[in-house]
Amino acid sequence: MEIRKLIIEDLPEFIRLRSEGLTLSPEAFGESLTEYEKKSIEQHTNNFPKTFDNFIIGAFDKGLLVGVAGFFQKRSEKMKHKGTIWGMYVTPDYRGKGVGKKVLSQAIQDAMEIEEILQIELAVISSNQSAKKLYESVGFESFGTEKRALFVNGEFYDEDHMVKMIK
Repeated sequence: MEIRKLIIEDLPEFIRLRSEGLTLSPEAFGESLTEYEKKSIEQHTNNFPKTFDNFIIGAFDKGLLVGVAGFFQKRSEKMKHKGTIWGMYVTPDYRGKGVGKKVLSQAIQDAMEIEEILQIELAVISSNQSAKKLYESVGFESFGTEKRALFVNGEFYDEDHMVKMIK
């Protein structure tokens, strides 16, 4: 298993895995599969993280991308002490094998190298107990719940907001 930052050459694998996540777990993402599939390859390329403070960590097994976690640092002067984990997903066959924890831990480690980052935030569907346990296992704590945060296929989903203090 190789854990590393994605590079632009990994974009086709990322698009494949992201589409899988949006298909199999639509409630776990703010974006819909329909919205994602409307994007051109040029839009995907332009949106792909390319900086030290905006990146995606991936887990590869024999060249196949099987897990990801994105990170970005907030831009505004008053919020640049915060970063956000986004798009966390592990393909079903690799769940429960430590892949998610490895990807998440690497994202946190890389985020900690950014001098201004004092805390990392994320949001997780309230009913996703396995994801919440993973986040808690690396030091995230819940600080609130947004009721009816997402509306997917005629059903509302609450989101728990979590934070990990770094410094």
